[in-house]
Amino acid sequence: MHKSLASLLILLFLSLYSRAQDVYYTRNATLTINASIGGEIIHFKSDQLSARLDYETAEIIMRMPINSLQSGIDSLDRQLRRLHGEAVFDGKLGLEYINTDNHPPLNFDLEGWLILDLEKHLISGKGQLHHNANSSEYACMLGLEMI
Repeated sequence: MHKSLASLLILLFLSLYSRAQDVYYTRNATLTINASIGGEIIHFKSDQLSARLDYETAEIIMRMPINSLQSGIDSLDRQLRRLHGEAVFDGKLGLEYINTDNHPPLNFDLEGWLILDLEKHLISGKGQLHHNANSSEYACMLGLEMI
């Protein structure tokens, strides 16, 4: 299925649970993937995304159980529930560091490894980081478009 993904848009809502120096972690974050499969756009969602973001280096690791994805299409969701393993993205945002102060949206390039089972794929894309100083639910919203 991952080879069919021509374009993917990831929205990560970082609700920061813990802090160790300048490394932030989140668990059970929302991940939305918009994928083109067979010429049809399908929207996937998971609420089991975990992420680690180093604010000093802008390195990020995101992982989620593959079977946590849901599309709203019964036959596809049944297939997804049968899958085991996790999807991992291990990469770097094209920023020198993550600005933790209030800031306008930051645009950047990114590159990293998408790991599915034992397969690794080097992928790149673009992203945007929005700071949200007025929310008690999340501090940042991270959007990634990967090809």
